Order: sequence, then structure tokens, then C-alpha cells
Amino acid sequence: MVFLALRQLLSRPRQTLLALLGISLGTAAFLTISGLMLGFRQLFIDQLINSSAHVSVSAREDAAEAVSLGSFFFPDSLVHWVSPPSSREEDPHLEYAQGWYERLEKDPDVLAYAPQLTAQVLLARAKLSRPVHLLGVDPARQVKATDVERNMIEGKFSDLSRGSFQAILGSGLAEKLGARCQDTVQVVDAKGRSFPVKVAGIFRSGITEIDDSTAYAPLYHAQQVARRPGRVSQVIVRLKDPSLAREKAAAWGAQSREKVQSWDQANANFMAVFKMQDMIRFILCLVILTVAAFGIYNILNMMVLQKRGEIAILRSMGYGRWDIIRLFFLQGLALGVVGGLGGLALGTLFCLYLQTIEVGAAGIVQVNHLLIGWKAQTYLFGFLLAFVSGVVAGFFPARAASRMSPIDILRAEG
Repeated sequence: MVFLALRQLLSRPRQTLLALLGISLGTAAFLTISGLMLGFRQLFIDQLINSSAHVSVSAREDAAEAVSLGSFFFPDSLVHWVSPPSSREEDPHLEYAQGWYERLEKDPDVLAYAPQLTAQVLLARAKLSRPVHLLGVDPARQVKATDVERNMIEGKFSDLSRGSFQAILGSGLAEKLGARCQDTVQVVDAKGRSFPVKVAGIFRSGITEIDDSTAYAPLYHAQQVARRPGRVSQVIVRLKDPSLAREKAAAWGAQSREKVQSWDQANANFMAVFKMQDMIRFILCLVILTVAAFGIYNILNMMVLQKRGEIAILRSMGYGRWDIIRLFFLQGLALGVVGGLGGLALGTLFCLYLQTIEVGAAGIVQVNHLLIGWKAQTYLFGFLLAFVSGVVAGFFPARAASRMSPIDILRAEG
């Protein structure tokens, strides 16, 4: 039966080749589009996780409400506010950071943690100034909790622990200020106070938003600039298994009033964009393979019409309806399998070539060349799409052929 099915396919080489080409190009398109999308996503997520945290614990920013203020200033009285208050209660900070340190040190799933304090300041050099997120950190813990040491392009991150007020600038920020290592810049707080700071190093995370607006400084000096001595605004946590981030965030958040977020929750907007990309690539490739499936259907349908005489002879020789179904079904199956394998090979060659193309883009993430994500699931899904399209396209002509009566065929041929 297999030999007969292949013989019938090879009897019409041009049509068979066109069907294989359609299914192969559809599979290759799916593999290429998926590789490009997954490559950028993988780079973005890796840099985002390793530059920030798997889980972050920060203070809730509660807004001041008329009810809470009324009970404070006018206890046991009914107060009508002409202009209701609209502000925050105080600068957000962790109420009891030491308690979190003790909890994290006892948790076996925690690899490292690091306290941070964020201050909004101006960084000035000569006549140039830029608004900056000044991150006060413990250098020794920050290196263990993130990959910031690996991102250093000048200097060492451990230089922040020397005791003096030093800072490590993002590469984009340093470029905009024209600052280099060992230069002195001025940190200006909200009250206009100025602090001379020595540039101890420069880092590049690859995420443009971070590199253009972030500077690291010792925690103690950041607390002085923010006028919040001894306070911590958040604690970042690195887990042994990043996939446990959402589970750990939910468990810790249920035990505390602090805001506990996993890395994917903190970047929900980007994750929603990635889900939309998945929908787009699946719909696009489904359309392509549907067109290829119609090509297979048309070829097999024409073959059924042209092979009516052979079908009549086979039925007269004792072949049953299921034998005829299997004959043409095997042809559709063969087209799907061979076309799918050819598409995987062709898509791999496309992806290997695309990896060599330099783009030098500096958008959300800085990249030097096109990125390809290599995942076994993509290959498996691409082959399944080709396989299913061949199976579905081969079923209907096979069923039509099985319904042909030998006597009716011979009468029509005569």
C-alpha cells in the first residue's frame, strides 16, 4: 500500500513538488518568525531578571484619605472636607526590614537578597544635568543578588564599598553627561543640596531605560541624600529557581502588608505584549499552512479524478473502502511529513543566516545583531502543524475516492 501511494505521488512530480514546497515554506515561515520573536523575548527577560530581581519586596504607597485624616485630627467628630486630601501618607519604606532579612536567610529557596533605597535626584557635570534614579545598595549583597558585576564595562562594582561617596553610572547616562571613570559629578537633591560624587565605574545592562537613567551608590550615602537615615525602600531577592518567583511572591505577600511582586508581575505590560506576539505568529502561520493544506487537497482531489480507472481496478481486485481511504490518506500523510521536515531544515538555514545580520538597534534593549531563540518546542509545534495540515488535507479526497463504485467508474470511463 505504501509503495502504491508513493508511486501515484511520483507519477505527478510537478504537482507533488508544489505541494511539498507550500507546506515547507509555511513551516519555515513559522520557525523563522518564532525564532525572531523568542530571541528578543529571551534576551529581554534574561537581562531584566538578572539586572533587577526575581522577587522584589517594597513598601505599599498608600494614599492619604479623608477618613483616615479626619479620625486623626478630629476624633469622634463628623468632618466635612471642602477640599479632600490627595497625597501620600509618607515616603514609602519598609517598616521592619530586619524581619525580612531574617525570613529570607532562613528560606532554602533564596540564593541571595539585597536592600535598596531609591532616590530621585539630579546628576550634574559642568552645565549638563540629568534626572536620575539613584539606587543606594549594599555592594557585596548587590553583586550576589544580580548580575550587575558582569555588566560592568569600566571599573569594578566592589569599588563602591571603599567608604567615600562614589557612584557607578549607566553607560547611556555617562555618555549624556560626558563623564568618565574618576571624574567628579554633583548629586543635587530635591532641596537643592549638592554632593560631590566620584565616578567609580560604568555599567551597561543592555536595557536602554536603565542605562540612561540609573546610578548606583552606597546605601549609607543614598540615605543621606534622601534624608532617610537607616531606611530601605525595597529588598530584591534572587531565587535558586526563577520559575518559583510567582509562587514565592504570593506566599510572602500573604504574610505581610508589604508589596511583594515577582519579576513577571512587575513587568505585566511587557508580558501582555509577548502574549499578543504569540497570538499573531500562531494565526499568521496557521493561515500560511491552511493555504498549503488547500494545495495538498487540490492535488489529491485531482489525482482521485484522474485515477478513477485505477481505483475501479483496485476495487475489482478486492480492495475495500478502507483500503482506498488508506491509499490516498498515506499520500497526504507523506506530503505533510516530508514537507514538515523540509520546512524545519529550511527554517533552520534561514535562522542561521538571520543571526549574522547586524542591526545595531538601541530601542528597549540594545542589540548588535538579530537574535534567534532556539527551542525544541518550536520545532515540534512547526512539524505538528505541517503534519496535521497534510492529514486533514488528505482525508477528504481519500473519503471521496472510497465512495466511488467500480461499476459507476467503468461506465463513466466507457
